[in-house]
Amino acid sequence: MRFLLLLAALLASVAVSAQPSVTVSGFAAVPQGSFADALGTAGGGLAVGAIYSVPGSPVAVGLEGTAAIYGYERRNVPLSLTIPDVRVGVTTSNNFAQGLAVLRLQVPRGAVRPYLDGVAGVTYLFTETSVGDDDYYSDYGEPLSSVNYDDVAFTTGAGVGVQVRLGSFDTDEGRPGTVALDARVRYLSGTEATFLGRGDIERYRDGTIALTPRRSRTDFLAPHLGVTFSF
Repeated sequence: MRFLLLLAALLASVAVSAQPSVTVSGFAAVPQGSFADALGTAGGGLAVGAIYSVPGSPVAVGLEGTAAIYGYERRNVPLSLTIPDVRVGVTTSNNFAQGLAVLRLQVPRGAVRPYLDGVAGVTYLFTETSVGDDDYYSDYGEPLSSVNYDDVAFTTGAGVGVQVRLGSFDTDEGRPGTVALDARVRYLSGTEATFLGRGDIERYRDGTIALTPRRSRTDFLAPHLGVTFSF
């Protein structure tokens, strides 16, 4: 909580003069400890973050959102018990999404800029089943889908990374901007959560299902590789 309050104060104080950058990266989510024992599989996803650097200072603050999938199953089933001759594709995915606050210490200048990160936020774990054909809609006009199970964990972590300048461009305001390769790795420590993995939904012929949730801490290692645009 103190970390989040400190970050909010820093964001407010540097919002006017700070230099923004946006990073888009792909990452792997490699479970650690009891999470690896419970899950048994790695995942992967996409992260998008906005960082504000105090000019001439090593301090930067920002926010990052991630979305990842760690399990996927697709099957062809009858449309209903009364229409068995029409089959549709149904997908079940095990996912998580994160919202993270970032405090960064980074070398402020140069073609190669290493950095250290501290992060804190929440991880939302959920399993969703949807009809694979977009022609099938609910009475509300939305594609047919349902969240089978979900839970939330609180997450903190730290990481190390480096940005390597690839080129430059002119911004709309006439200031020079840069494009950099961004590589980093983070260790994220999460509180206990309950979630579903592959095979944890048992389906019966009468149309009912049974869930077998797993519970563990939600620690994982996350190597990232992406591109940073600084304005």
